[in-house]
Amino acid sequence: MPLYVYNCLECDIEIEELRPGAQADWPPVECPICLGLCRREISLFTLQRGSASPEERRNVPVAQPAHPDDCACCRPARRG
Repeated sequence: MPLYVYNCLECDIEIEELRPGAQADWPPVECPICLGLCRREISLFTLQRGSASPEERRNVPVAQPAHPDDCACCRPARRG
């Protein structure tokens, strides 16, 4: 399943979602902060298998989260 990147123009955040290709644009992705609709962006992520040796893979830094665990934009919005 492809990983799609969506952007909320109002809140200026990016949201990543795994979706089937047929659902890339529908149903629309809702921003967890303002509840507005997000626009799908072009992702530059690629995966190449077998390109790095085991020694090269050990030296790859681990990605750190951009926001703390209690970040308001990373929590699901509560609906009343």
